Amino acid sequence: MTDDPRTQPLREWNRLARENTENAIVSSMFEGVLEASEPIESFATWLLAGTAAVASFFISNADKLLPVITKAGFITCGIFLCLSCIFGLLSKVFALRCHVGSRTSAAVKKTFLDHLAKYKEEETEIQRGAEFWGISLQSGIGMERVLQEFLAPFPSWVKWLTMRNLKKNAGNPQIAYLSQVKSFHAQGVSAFLQALCFIGFLGSGFVFAAVI
Repeated sequence: MTDDPRTQPLREWNRLARENTENAIVSSMFEGVLEASEPIESFATWLLAGTAAVASFFISNADKLLPVITKAGFITCGIFLCLSCIFGLLSKVFALRCHVGSRTSAAVKKTFLDHLAKYKEEETEIQRGAEFWGISLQSGIGMERVLQEFLAPFPSWVKWLTMRNLKKNAGNPQIAYLSQVKSFHAQGVSAFLQALCFIGFLGSGFVFAAVI
């Protein structure tokens, strides 16, 4: 009975329903993970502000600190502070990319689903009319035309990157989250290196002060 051709549409419907639900669950998991971007950004912002304040104090009191930690120690601590600031700025940039991607995806998803639901209703009526007249009409959304119209006002390099990304991840239902997850990962790594460099600054200061 399972091989009955009459059950093929039902089995295909079941397969698509399962895949759509699984993809929706994975998307929800990605969205949950991306929520962690905000507290990481807050931590990076707090540490960046603290590092900038310490660097300002360090520079303004260089004449008093040089006899304590020596010139080599001052330069080493300064390098760690600069690296911490650089990684902090990178973390902020990746956080911005992550937030922009998330908000853009959410806005597009909402409007896309609204338009798709409206089209589905019209498509049903059109197909009924086509069936009544005994004609065949091509239905479905032409995504190639949609992308062509969307990318028309953008520079050529944006079109090239977009099409390259689409071809590279063709068939992946989570394509909208891939770049966001990469930015989130880079944000976390940058924040970790930012904190590590600040700890390196503190450790270097104590080491060079102790050898005097």
